[in-house]
Amino acid sequence: MEKQRDINSYFQGVLENINIILDNNFYSDDDKKSLESVKLKIENWYAVYKEKNTLGGIEPKELENIGFEITDFFDKYVITESVKENYAERLSYDFGHLEKDWKIEMLEGKKNG
Repeated sequence: MEKQRDINSYFQGVLENINIILDNNFYSDDDKKSLESVKLKIENWYAVYKEKNTLGGIEPKELENIGFEITDFFDKYVITESVKENYAERLSYDFGHLEKDWKIEMLEGKKNG
């Protein structure tokens, strides 16, 4: 069985894919501008996570807004990106894991690990 990725790797994956998208001419400037805002929010959330070891360092509404931005981006580019450069899909995948883990933590509380 494959080893499951940890939360840090999902944060890093989101930020890495955003950086690649921001540096790529394939994506529109308007979409990049939206992702710059998402990047700042994710970086702040990640800093709180590293400091406090909890995903609870983000407001539900802010998380929802990030999710909408990423979903909109995904919907716009998933079909047109090349298979080898599927950054919209990677971004959506990694963020989806963070969102799922956030929901679990908020519903069940932080588990000692």
